[in-house]
Amino acid sequence: MLEGIAAGFILSLTLFPGSVWLVKVGVTGRASQVIAVGLGFWLSQLIWLGVAVPGLMMMCRSLSFMSEAMYLFASFVLGYMGVKFLRTRKADNLANAGPLPAASTLFRNALNRSLAMPLRLPAAMTILLATGVYINPPPTWSEVPLVLLGALIGLSWWWGQMIFLAVFFAKRVPESITLKSLNKMRPLCAVLCFALAGIVLFMGL
Repeated sequence: MLEGIAAGFILSLTLFPGSVWLVKVGVTGRASQVIAVGLGFWLSQLIWLGVAVPGLMMMCRSLSFMSEAMYLFASFVLGYMGVKFLRTRKADNLANAGPLPAASTLFRNALNRSLAMPLRLPAAMTILLATGVYINPPPTWSEVPLVLLGALIGLSWWWGQMIFLAVFFAKRVPESITLKSLNKMRPLCAVLCFALAGIVLFMGL
């Protein structure tokens, strides 16, 4: 379960544009709109992990002869993500969200945008692999519910705190301080991805 919690939290952390958009809605929108955006991103990551957890289990169980290639590919994906974070533009304005639609529309937009990101599924699988899922416990169906429960806790932890901060503090904290805090996430995510890439590569050797 601990591996699932870590994977859910890290996967949510790496959705940097989603966190920035959530805070932008918190600056210019209502609490219901913030909650709708946060729930959209939360649900999208839950769907990706809902596919990745059993999918990775079946791969680890059925393709054990390709384990070295799996770990090598996971290291490549995480390294690529780290490079992408280093090249991602900083957030420089939180008041340019424009006219916001209804909360239901914001929920659908956040959900659809995140589901449309093709890298999220390999990212979910590689992060799960890097956190040690199916290494200590064997890759069996009995482990899947525990990993999913942990992932649910990790996702709820990240998006719950982001919704709370956006609702209660986005309008109160000066924009410069909020931007400084948000932009610290980019190098943090890059370092985290590079560290996980090294861990996965070491585990595969």
